[in-house]
Amino acid sequence: MRLNPGRILASLGRKAKEYYNNPERLKDLLGSANLIIRDNEQLSDIIDDIGKLISMVKDYSKKEYTMVSKGAIITVIAGLIYLVNPIDIVPDFLLGGYLDDAAVIGYIVSRLKGEIEKYSEWKKNQ
Repeated sequence: MRLNPGRILASLGRKAKEYYNNPERLKDLLGSANLIIRDNEQLSDIIDDIGKLISMVKDYSKKEYTMVSKGAIITVIAGLIYLVNPIDIVPDFLLGGYLDDAAVIGYIVSRLKGEIEKYSEWKKNQ
């Protein structure tokens, strides 16, 4: 089976919008994502990227950072939903189970590179 991150994210769009509109669920999602990346050897190469995405959504949801589109935030939320779901294309409990998650996050990072760079610059100046 071939992994298609764009299709995965599109399929999670409706659910991501539900999280976007529900601050408590969004907060829980961000907390769950933070727990998953903590000391996760399989994600070690992209933990910084995931941390930036989590931070950007958190700052956006608190209306502290608004220089990013709603669509970009929903894309990130969809990726985080995929990350925290233990049963996805490759179940996370299997050896190498986070490879598909890493591919989806890598896709988001490459697609939103400019947005992430602007956010990182803003964050650095806070």
